[in-house]
Amino acid sequence: MNRHTQLINERYDALMFAKSPEAARRAARELIRVVLGDEAAGRPLEQAMRDCCRQLRPSQDPKEQGRFEAEFIELAIWPNSTSQKVAA
Repeated sequence: MNRHTQLINERYDALMFAKSPEAARRAARELIRVVLGDEAAGRPLEQAMRDCCRQLRPSQDPKEQGRFEAEFIELAIWPNSTSQKVAA
């Protein structure tokens, strides 16, 4: 495994196993930087996560791609306001 792939895997794992919303956002920003480059760091988190997903998990099926992107975004911006607070 090359170093770039290893960095992506480390950042993705940090995002998947984040223990707080702040840790999730930080991991998402780091993943975006590794996948899309430093210039992507200033973009809105949701759009940058969509672009990141298109690089890491592309799909020919638009519905499937939309689902993949929604999952990436959900990882980065949890808890999603009221629904997560009610469950807690």
